[in-house]
This record gives sequence, C-alpha cells and structure tokens, in this order.
Amino acid sequence: MNLINFKGIIALIVITLVPCGVVAKEDNSLTDKVVVGVVDLPPFAMKSPDGRWEGLGIDLWRAAAHEMGVKFEFREFNGVEAIAAAIKNEEIDVIPVASVSPVLERVMDFTNHYYRTGLGIAVRAEDTGFGWWGFVDRLLSRAFLLVIGALFLLWAAAGTLVWLFEKRRNPDMFGERFIHGLGHGIWWAAVTMTTVGYGDKAPKTTGGRIVAVVWMFASIIVISSFTAAITTSLTVSQLSGKVRGVNDLPNVRVGSLAHSWGYTWLQNRGITALPFDNDRDGLQALVDSTIDAFVHDDAILTYLVKTKNPTRLHVLPGTFEPYYISMAIPPDSRLREPLNRAILKFMDTEDWNRLVKQYFGPGGG
Repeated sequence: MNLINFKGIIALIVITLVPCGVVAKEDNSLTDKVVVGVVDLPPFAMKSPDGRWEGLGIDLWRAAAHEMGVKFEFREFNGVEAIAAAIKNEEIDVIPVASVSPVLERVMDFTNHYYRTGLGIAVRAEDTGFGWWGFVDRLLSRAFLLVIGALFLLWAAAGTLVWLFEKRRNPDMFGERFIHGLGHGIWWAAVTMTTVGYGDKAPKTTGGRIVAVVWMFASIIVISSFTAAITTSLTVSQLSGKVRGVNDLPNVRVGSLAHSWGYTWLQNRGITALPFDNDRDGLQALVDSTIDAFVHDDAILTYLVKTKNPTRLHVLPGTFEPYYISMAIPPDSRLREPLNRAILKFMDTEDWNRLVKQYFGPGGG
C-alpha cells in the first residue's frame, strides 16, 4: 500500500511538472535577444547621421518588440542579397522590411503586411523634360520660339493697321513716324489681346475702331489657340523620352535591385537588367547615364528622388505589379504568432497613422 502511494505521488509530480516545464520553455523562447537584419531601404529603413536606424519598418518593429517584451540588436547588411542569405541560414531572426513575393517565399516566411506599394520607374529628368534644364530647353525649343514669333507677327499686323488709321488724326497716342508709331501700335495690340487695357491708347477714327473691334473678338480665339500651342510645346518633350512607361523597358538599358521583386519581374519578362546591391548605386548609375531606367519599389524611388535628386531624376507617374511590404522571418520561426499580434495591435492605433504620414505625407499608405 505504501509502494502504491509512493508511485502515485511520483506520477502526480511528473504530471504536474512536465506541462509547467514545457510552458516555461515556450515563454522563455522570446527572452533571448532577437537579431534584426537591416539594410538601407528608405523610407522603410534608413540610418540617420548619428547612426540610429529609423523608418516606417524600423519604427514598427520597435513598437512590436516593446509589445512582445523582447530585447533585440540590429545587424547591418550591405545589400538585399546578403540579408536574404542571412535569414535563409537563420543567422538573423527578422527583417523589418521585405517585399512579399513568390521567390522570397521559398526561403523565408512573412508576417502580416503593413504597407501596399508597387513597382515604379525612375528616369533622368532631362529625358522627360522635367527639371530646370528640361524647362530651359523647352523654352528655347524651336516649337516654342515659333509660337512666340507668330504671336509677335499678329501683334505687328494689328498694330500696323490701327496705326495707319490713327497716324494723322491721333498722333499723340500713335505718332506719325513709322518706327515710333508702329511701336505704339504693337503695344496697343498686346494690351488689348491680353485684356489688360491700360486705356493710355485708344483709336479715334472709324477705321481704327473697326480694327479694334475685330481685334478684340479675334483675340479671344487667338489667345485660346496660342495658349494650347504653348502648352503643347512645353509638354511635348515629356512624350519624347526613351522611357515613357513599362512597354519601353525592353528597348532601353534597365537596372534594378538584385534579388528584389522588381529584378525578378524584369527577368520573368525576358528584360535584361543590370543588378545593383543597393538603390543608391542604381540611381547614381541613372544619373551617370550608365542605364536609362531604374525599376524598384515606387515608394522608395519617390522618397529618394525627392530628397536626393529632385532636379536630375524623375519617377514616372503610376505604379505596376502591386505588392505588399511585410516583415520576414525564418520558416517556422517562434516569432510568427506574437509578432503578428503585435503588428496588428500597433497598426490599429493613431501612432501608426502618424508614422505613415511622417514618412509618406498625407494620403500615404
């Protein structure tokens, strides 16, 4: 009887302690310091001048880590290829910024996504007519100069007619000498066409007034036509660049970030692309005319061009091949469930909306 009681007590101890040990092990699984792989991908992840990492993905990770109660350290990588290999080999525990794609899904898992974006195309500003040099070039273009020349000829024609009628009976306003009078006539035609109408010159003869009435009505048509012509001449160069959209990519020199969704998308469509380890090298190659277009995440391109090369580069309007930005973790990572819960919880707060506006401006996300 004593032996049975002893065995019962031992069994009770085992039954009681084993679940606690398992639970304790699971609870302690997140107490180890988490290694976070980071690579420069502004505005999702970027290094400030004082060496601090920041960005939408970085700030989201910090909030999630605080919610989970885990300690972490950043491990910096030079490019996407290196950081992808690190998480594949489980050298790091999480990447705060990763594009969700079938290719990457083979070597890593993803958390819930936190940003929707798509691919964009960056080109040189002069190739599209954007930027200061493009603006000056359009002003000096043959089409624009022809428009201004034709407008001046119309002013001269109207001014000459009104001067011919007014030169004798209205010399104070238009003058009798040809050069002097013609200058007054062109001035009157210009202010009449633009509806400025200073009133310093007005025809007094019947013929002059008939010319004035005809010129007033004609000016409505002329100014509308010339406005359209000037607009066309200023914008036509935007349509004459090497790259106007996705369909032009097979015919130009293209670059993209190695092992990115943009690079994979280009390869799948048979478009030869020069791979770059980071986006800054790719954009510099674009500035140096080594490539004609750089395909990458539209949000990243827009941010970099706006902050680094606003006058030399331009991001074409519109995106293609939309996808999501998420955090990447090794397959079967212990972080999956707690990290997903922490991300969803933080994204439901006003702090998340503030971060999105901070990095992308109003309407971002």
